[in-house]
Amino acid sequence: MFFKNIDEIIAPASLTKLMTALVLIDNYNLSDYIVISLPENYVFEGKVAYLEPGQEMTVENLLEFILIYSANDACFAASELVTTGNDNFVDLMNKKANQLGMNSTNFMNPDGLDEEGHYTTLSDLLILSKEIIKNYELMTILMRPSFISNIEGVDKLYLNTNKLIDRNFYGLKTGWTNDAGLTFIGLNQSNDRNILTIVNKSFVNESKDNHFLDTRKLYKSSIDTYLNNLIFETNENLYRVRSSRGVFSVNTNEPWYVFGNKILIDKILTKEIKQNKYSLSVNEEIYNIQIVDSDHSVNWSFKLLRMFTRNANKIP
Repeated sequence: MFFKNIDEIIAPASLTKLMTALVLIDNYNLSDYIVISLPENYVFEGKVAYLEPGQEMTVENLLEFILIYSANDACFAASELVTTGNDNFVDLMNKKANQLGMNSTNFMNPDGLDEEGHYTTLSDLLILSKEIIKNYELMTILMRPSFISNIEGVDKLYLNTNKLIDRNFYGLKTGWTNDAGLTFIGLNQSNDRNILTIVNKSFVNESKDNHFLDTRKLYKSSIDTYLNNLIFETNENLYRVRSSRGVFSVNTNEPWYVFGNKILIDKILTKEIKQNKYSLSVNEEIYNIQIVDSDHSVNWSFKLLRMFTRNANKIP
């Protein structure tokens, strides 16, 4: 509904880990036990969990490190699980991106650190986000505020990098690099709405929470601007049928709402009238009303003037 520079090439930072998780879950089940392995001469860089080769855990626990704690070394551990060599895993990431239609994306690593040739767009991130939302296994992990692991020999609490999770933003992923700035994909399902926000190149402030502030602004703008507009109420007359047997009315069985911008005038236009269908254009979207069958010739009388007047009066 709101967008800016959606096709501009950007650095994805740790949003990359969403694709890493998709490739991993394509090859393993959450309950599978695995042994950690890291590439030879791997250098711990950025945010890491300091996983060690030989450690045992479930795939679900590894995904917690990738998606909740955003550990870079966990991504390379996933790469070693699925393929031989990091380059082969990155090939799988790019093949998955192509399958999803992310045509302006190219991955060079599984963790999202800045690297030449590692890029995406907001449009492609939207495609990736929708794919993640469809995967209930990954969503159940992303929605957790924390998890406990004992990889260091004692139970340790790892917190979600998503600082808006207590404000009903259940996922999807945070990120931060020099090229990407602060970035966050948020999903909020409260207020009977599913609102997805994607922030990139947010200014890196001292508290490193500017991407969350931008997300809340976008969310508020959506809530304040869009709603379900009431077009027809329950038991409202849609049309009348006149025949040799008399006149009868066809009314609505339930309210009819159309989601749209509440600031703009609802433009309701007649598009087409046929023997069994009446088409309306509401804010440029086409909606069809089925006309009941009749053995007699009919004339329709629609209360469009009342509709125009009512909706024009809805301007704030």
